[in-house]
Amino acid sequence: MRFTYSQILVFALIAFVLPVSCADVETETNGFASLEISLDDVSHRKTGRSQLAASMTSSDAKTILAGVVSAVPGSNFPQCKEILAGSGIVWYRTLVDISTYSATFVVPLDTQVKLCLYFFRETNPLSLSLSEATDAILGVGTNAPEGFGESGIFTIDSETTAKTIAVEFWTTSYSTVTFKIGSSSSAGMLEGSIGTVKLNSTSGQLMDNQSFTITSADNASKSVVFSNVVYNSYSYDIDLQGFFPRTQAFLVSSATETLDVKLTPNMVDLDWLSFDNMTITQEGTTAYAKAGGTLVLNIPIAQKDNVTQVLSLMQVKRVGLSSLVDVTPPIALSSWFKTEGADNVTYTTLFSTATSIPLVHGSNELQVILTVNKKSKTQTMGTIDYDACVDSNTMCLTLTWTDGLDPDLHSYYFPDWSYNEETTNGSFDNTLRGNRYWVYSNAANKKYSETGDVVQLQDGNSPSDNEVQVWATDSKKVGNGTYLVYIEDVSETDVQNFKLVLSGPGLSDNITYGPYDFKDDDNNSTTEAVNPQAVFFIQVDNNSIVRSDNISIGDNLSSTLMQWTGSMQNSVVE
Repeated sequence: MRFTYSQILVFALIAFVLPVSCADVETETNGFASLEISLDDVSHRKTGRSQLAASMTSSDAKTILAGVVSAVPGSNFPQCKEILAGSGIVWYRTLVDISTYSATFVVPLDTQVKLCLYFFRETNPLSLSLSEATDAILGVGTNAPEGFGESGIFTIDSETTAKTIAVEFWTTSYSTVTFKIGSSSSAGMLEGSIGTVKLNSTSGQLMDNQSFTITSADNASKSVVFSNVVYNSYSYDIDLQGFFPRTQAFLVSSATETLDVKLTPNMVDLDWLSFDNMTITQEGTTAYAKAGGTLVLNIPIAQKDNVTQVLSLMQVKRVGLSSLVDVTPPIALSSWFKTEGADNVTYTTLFSTATSIPLVHGSNELQVILTVNKKSKTQTMGTIDYDACVDSNTMCLTLTWTDGLDPDLHSYYFPDWSYNEETTNGSFDNTLRGNRYWVYSNAANKKYSETGDVVQLQDGNSPSDNEVQVWATDSKKVGNGTYLVYIEDVSETDVQNFKLVLSGPGLSDNITYGPYDFKDDDNNSTTEAVNPQAVFFIQVDNNSIVRSDNISIGDNLSSTLMQWTGSMQNSVVE
């Protein structure tokens, strides 16, 4: 095989020139002459032409075979090899004396001939016989020449007494070629996948091949090494389970070559994927739920051996919520459940949200989004209702009324004002009280601005004709601090039978304030609400209500507390 490589490279790897001096040409009367040659190796003076094998000279050779052959005008090397193989006329062949670098030939007169030289760097035994060297040229035995020389066409006539012949010299150079095989996807390559690398000549002839298996250490890159690759142009064919085959031409021109080959995964068709048995489950009464189901992959039977992995992105989201929960399935199909039918191979895998999906008060629609090869499909998993006022972690305020227009529910929140701080700390003042956050139905005031949580979930313009505030600003729990809750009759003072229900952690039962009226009924025996009417003074500690004072109807907040809370502001009418 090494000789075959040498034959291929002979055209491309020109190393240096050996001028050959010919002297003492003895002319014979029978049309032949005895020709004695002496090799003068001048390669050390022509290193500019010897970049690929600059150190090699004829002195490296243990055996040199020389032959005179009939020339075929217009033919290129390896003409000498072909003639020695029997396709042309060999007039004479002999071994060059290694000590004197000389040889004697018998050559025909007035005939176009070439001088062929073959250099053997390493031999076993130390030197070759004429027949052994000839056999080596023909590919017989274990020895192979590593240098080749071929002269131009020349002739000897009866008048020739001396001649100088230039012989162009080639050397065979070998390289170690490493293929670093990887995936164009960040997912890498699957353990256990089997592949092959084929090394081909430019004519398509298979020169060498290796099989390989991906191990646990090869996820990012698998190295396949070929040794003793002769300098030349080649192409490779790489085939790995689960990837598209790759073919590429390349040049070997140095002692070591490394080719970084990225294979493209054989993607599944998005239409092969579907969902089944999808469920949504609320976690108790909390504002969280988990979702799950079955991902189904149906591969056409003709494609079953070409697909070994699913490179995808799958996520679950609540409609209206920007955050996504990852449920991407396993990449390797070997970890899926498999059934094979007449037309399809079916793979299934279960999926579920590892983290919970936050819910909002009311109806929540959940969707699953699957992306494969830059294409996506979205499917609704279902809907789930969440009642924030039933959640044991939240503080809920629900305002209802039977008659009248436009009452507004207001809350002041002081997150830095801790439980009983105003009575136990003699230095308490508005600085210690901290910031006040005002929440009511105005569009700019529906959220707790520090976290962005929506507190005012329903207002008087909603179809249910009630107002609801849910305080859950500390990781879906009611936040610590102090709250002042009050109600205002915004337009005419005409609201009747209003009730405000307070529920939340720390309360043994819901607290209901009312029913009361803002509208004056002209009855001195009844007391109407002042406008605005303070209702609850609440303090929360450790996410639990520890104080819930009612303010009597018709009364206002005590002046002691009001110095800290500030006056109750009226709604800004939009």
